[in-house]
Amino acid sequence: MACSVEIHEKSQVIIVDGVSFNAPFKESSIEGGHPHGPVFRNGTAKAVVSEEDAARLISAGVIDRR
Repeated sequence: MACSVEIHEKSQVIIVDGVSFNAPFKESSIEGGHPHGPVFRNGTAKAVVSEEDAARLISAGVIDRR
């Protein structure tokens, strides 16, 4: 599971464990299907995040596809 998730709404940047995703939030999603929690996805990159971080990402504009 990801240890840290930073959301920078004005610049449309999401940083997951130090890896930056510089794309419009609507191009990323939260998906289900992993036994350890929701999955943040941007293109082919995926990371398991906490329910709290998933809720924060969705609130910022990431698509909920669970």
